[in-house]
Amino acid sequence: MIRYRVGDAEATRRARWASVVRAVSSLAPIALAIILLHRLGWAPTLAFWAVAGVLVALVVTRAGLGYSSTRRKLRSLVVTVSDEDLHVENVRDGYSIARARVARIFEAHVPRGGEGFADVRGMLESWTTIERRGRRGPATRVAMGAAVVGAIFFVPFLLEDFVARSKLVAAGLVAGMWLVMRVVLRGR
Repeated sequence: MIRYRVGDAEATRRARWASVVRAVSSLAPIALAIILLHRLGWAPTLAFWAVAGVLVALVVTRAGLGYSSTRRKLRSLVVTVSDEDLHVENVRDGYSIARARVARIFEAHVPRGGEGFADVRGMLESWTTIERRGRRGPATRVAMGAAVVGAIFFVPFLLEDFVARSKLVAAGLVAGMWLVMRVVLRGR
């Protein structure tokens, strides 16, 4: 029987970095909106800065709560593998999967580096091949690359020629960029 567990120091480090990344990705759309509004010549009022300050305070509070929750979850995660089954325990519950019921194994978001990780992975590889999650296809990657290159080269001209003349289009651009950034960052 092999037991995997994330140590306290590693759980603390991972939880800290996870909360920092979440906070930065939550604040990035706000920063983008402020930069775009400033670039378009809009002078924010005191009320705007008050709302922005409240949003920043909420993100910081959320990051603090997320840190403690993530740390608690990581510290309580225990994976035990025997010749007959795989057993996972965490804060809320536990479950087992019999070896006979395992058809495929995909790489999961199990923190690397914990005590016994290599042994557990080796035991699971002896059951069947561990498959990697599918990546986006080549057409999607090319389309995304073309969109990024197009945005880098053509958005500044769009801003100067069309958006700077219309406050309505500028507001729509800021809202659209904020929405796109939220969707992209939430997908990670």
